[in-house]
This record gives sequence, C-alpha cells and structure tokens, in this order.
Amino acid sequence: MAVERIYDEIKKLSPMDRYKLRIMLETDEISEDDIEASKRAAGGWADIDAEKMIEDIYRSRDNNPDRIGVDW
Repeated sequence: MAVERIYDEIKKLSPMDRYKLRIMLETDEISEDDIEASKRAAGGWADIDAEKMIEDIYRSRDNNPDRIGVDW
C-alpha cells in the first residue's frame, strides 16, 4: 500500500529531517517574509568569534563557585 511505503521512507529519515518534514506539513505555505526572516537569522552569528565564545564559556564555568564538579 502506498501509505505504508511512505511511512517506511519517513522512518529512514534522521530525527532532524523528520522534524523539518513535520514543520513543513503543518505549515500552509511559506511566505517571502518567512524566507527573508530565515535568511536574516542564518546570518545572525556571522560576527561571532567562536573561539573567544568557547573560551568565555569555559572561563565562566571555571570561575563559578556554585558549579558542582563531577567525580569520575
């Protein structure tokens, strides 16, 4: 049956691709405004220095006296 075949193909998708498919199916249509908003959001991290951000995160963790350590 065609529905079972479609279902089998959906099961092969990664969780992220399943999520994207669900969002696409729930949306009536994608407007030009939606596309432009997505493009603006995608470039939103372009000016971030990733290495500095990682250093800041680790420094913040190391300097936090309330942080509970992990005993391996």
